Amino acid sequence: MKQRDHFTTYEEAVEFLLQAVDYERLTNYKYDLVNFNLKRMDEILSVVQHPHEGGSYVHVTGTKGKGSTAIMIASALQGLGYQTGLFTSPHLEWLEERIKINNRMISQKMVVKLVNEFKPYIERKRVSDFNLSPTFFETITAIALVYFARKKVDMSVLEVGLGGRLDATNIITPLVSVITTIGYDHTDKLGHTLESIAAEKAGIIKEGKPVVSSLQEPEALSTISRYCSEKQSRLCLIGKDVLIRDIRKTKRNGSYGTEFTMSTWKREYKDFFLPLVGTHQAENCATAIGALEVLEDSGQVEINCEKIRDALLRVKLPARIEIVSRRPLIVLDTAHTVASMKALKSSLNANFSFDNMVLLLGLSGDKDLDGVLREITTAADELVLTRTGNPREADPEQLADIAKQFFHKEPIVIENIGDAVRETMKIAKKNSLICVTGSFYLAGKVKKILKQIV
Repeated sequence: MKQRDHFTTYEEAVEFLLQAVDYERLTNYKYDLVNFNLKRMDEILSVVQHPHEGGSYVHVTGTKGKGSTAIMIASALQGLGYQTGLFTSPHLEWLEERIKINNRMISQKMVVKLVNEFKPYIERKRVSDFNLSPTFFETITAIALVYFARKKVDMSVLEVGLGGRLDATNIITPLVSVITTIGYDHTDKLGHTLESIAAEKAGIIKEGKPVVSSLQEPEALSTISRYCSEKQSRLCLIGKDVLIRDIRKTKRNGSYGTEFTMSTWKREYKDFFLPLVGTHQAENCATAIGALEVLEDSGQVEINCEKIRDALLRVKLPARIEIVSRRPLIVLDTAHTVASMKALKSSLNANFSFDNMVLLLGLSGDKDLDGVLREITTAADELVLTRTGNPREADPEQLADIAKQFFHKEPIVIENIGDAVRETMKIAKKNSLICVTGSFYLAGKVKKILKQIV
């Protein structure tokens, strides 16, 4: 791209951002203080006078459900009347999805404006040493923090990108840290044991700041508990301080969902309804409620149960068992670990009526390919494998070779995503369920394609 004083179009600004090192699209890199460096975040934020300092934040990490939990917390805060910023990643279709205030995406005009503010600094750093210049994720995080500060939001909810300890979002000091269920993902970066992965996630815990944890395996919980003790941080546990009972699938106003009752140390949320399928969403909701009640304990928010109930009646989680078509029945999901595939399989069987399942799958190469394929193929009647559209993708031919060990039929391999979608719909029968899963990138690409052909 030819250098110019400032960008005038959104396309130019995004192209500039995408020229940065982007670890969301790379696999062969070291997870260390060279590539992940909070000093670099401090420097880029100094360009705009550290607007994040003094802000009110909820920081969310974990392996399963961190995005869903972050969205629920933000939705509830908005329902309570607080102007709420939300930063999540990755995006499905549009970059602006990552940065929202009261569920409204940042405008393309504002993206251009903020990229222009950082442009001179980033260009100097790229010339000096490109590999040590701000990464794509660091720059997007900085843009979000500036945007939230200038819009004077009451509170911001930030989802960690990778791990926690070295993540760009860890530049903040939150009012509460939230750790959703920890499992095996990014093991080549975060470690091969639950203890090591939990230690990276627990890196977001700040001195004296409370922590809310979802249900955890004993190894992960002991690590989180130790970090809380060392930091003198209160630990609120789902399953102990927040209890869930009477979980059941149901339907309200034409929407499939999950109904359950939650009890906290302060109050009861009876017959709570989420327009989301899957019992795991009840746990995500309980984690969100735990975070809100911890905030109330410290005087940061005032809770009104009915307002939270109404807000979460309208919550939407893109590509989390999202029904994008009824005829044919097509469900999008982003499951990519053994645990999330197991939850997906259980939720589909419990909440939908179908005669057979056609599975369209694409995975990143750094996942537990054997474990994921073993788990999800047991639910499928037809298996179509394709590329995710991300450089980290696994070769679909490699996936087919692995799948043959577990799947009862010859997998269909189609490299082009558009062709794969059309073939999937072609082989689906009258009462089939088409499930698209394995990657945010695949879900996003398929969602765009389906808008044109369904």
